[in-house]
Amino acid sequence: MRKTTLPLRTITTIGLLLGISWTYTACSLGPDFVKPKLDVPKSFTRQNTGTNSSNQELAQKIRNDWWTEYGSVELNGLVELALKNNFDIEAASANLKVAQANVRAQQGYFFPTVGLGYNALRQNTGTAIQPAVYGPDQNNSIYTLKTSGISVGFVPDIWGGNRRQVEALKALGNASSYQLEALRITVANNVLAAAIQEASLREQLVAVKQLAASAKAQLDHARRLRDSGYASSVDLALQESLYAQAIAQTPVIEKSREQTLNLLNVLCGQMPSEKLLLPNLEQIKLPAKLPSSLPADLLSQRPDIQIAEEYVRSANAQIGVALANMLPQFNVLASAGNATAVVADIADQVSKIWSISGGVSQSLFAGGTLFSRKQAADAATDAAVAQYKSAILFAYQNVADTLYALQSDKSYLNAAIQNENASKVIFDQASKQFKVGYISEPAKLQTEQTYLQAKINRLQASATYLGDTTSLYQALGGGWSLEKSKIY
Repeated sequence: MRKTTLPLRTITTIGLLLGISWTYTACSLGPDFVKPKLDVPKSFTRQNTGTNSSNQELAQKIRNDWWTEYGSVELNGLVELALKNNFDIEAASANLKVAQANVRAQQGYFFPTVGLGYNALRQNTGTAIQPAVYGPDQNNSIYTLKTSGISVGFVPDIWGGNRRQVEALKALGNASSYQLEALRITVANNVLAAAIQEASLREQLVAVKQLAASAKAQLDHARRLRDSGYASSVDLALQESLYAQAIAQTPVIEKSREQTLNLLNVLCGQMPSEKLLLPNLEQIKLPAKLPSSLPADLLSQRPDIQIAEEYVRSANAQIGVALANMLPQFNVLASAGNATAVVADIADQVSKIWSISGGVSQSLFAGGTLFSRKQAADAATDAAVAQYKSAILFAYQNVADTLYALQSDKSYLNAAIQNENASKVIFDQASKQFKVGYISEPAKLQTEQTYLQAKINRLQASATYLGDTTSLYQALGGGWSLEKSKIY
């Protein structure tokens, strides 16, 4: 009698065809993703601050290397160093690779699993039971059975549970990509802000030391006047107080500068003790034209909004996964190989064996586990939608706050510049009058201190306003590309 055999190549081909067929033809349970709706405002702020009008000209696209708009080679070098060496960016890049690998791993379930095995069995059935396989001695109940073969198993994705799981993982992969972009923008902004602050503090420190020197000269003059009887102890105490106020600013500014330098080093992936090539404040130019954006564009420009949207997509897909797990599960298993009692005969055609089996299983009672997981998936989606809407509101608040800050701090900076210019004119005139004896030295020193304090105020206002402009770039999305960042 001739045995019918099913070649191993046929079994494998059938399994692969089944996998591909089910991958592209089976249904997917659960709701398809729909982007949550939220009304877009006509403007970012209650008043027109220059960049929030819905009737403005075409919004400017932000360059990917937007920090170059400040025209400082040293500043560009710091940002590029940070983007290259920052460890938070390195960690985010690794997390993106994890997300991509998880997607590929889940996609593997669309195809059959193939296994290869070899087993050796030594058994004694006793004399009362006829052995299934005889050894060389036909009357011997002790025998050896050796089997080798390949198996192909496949679980068809009939209800689309695996497709929904892949969809969820792809969304998380996209979210990781957007998180990387958001981190790059944040690091660049933090480097800019820290470098601007350090440059301002460095110049403030020079002005404060000059102010302290002027106050010390005025204090010495007051002491001479008191000792000569031309000034009272109250006048001297007043000058001592003014001098103390002047010198008190130095350690505060020095501390802030050192801490800012430490922050810059860490952002650039270096130890605080290492030196950096730093820009001077006059080398940092205000961008010729600040970026502008229409409110509707913010939904695609901000990576944090895209992250929140992908979390909604992922949570929504888990509803389909939960539904699929509540329905019957099917499986197919095929195997082919050899079985023999003698190793030398393991390749013999007579010893060929094969099998194909299919099965279906359905959970009848699981203590409410499957239904509760469906409810959890629904609730998780509702939470993700709420977080998405919250992210949008925060984004618009962030832009509005930045626009208001720009408007307010620009007015303060203009006033500080005017005050410094006026104080400089007064000090210059006082210096000339002192040289020809029209005014006393204390009067001249007083105008010098007034000018130096005005200069310090202007340096602080300038750093604040420049920092506002970098915040605007970040608030509007930082120039990243949605098309290039989306990986699936």
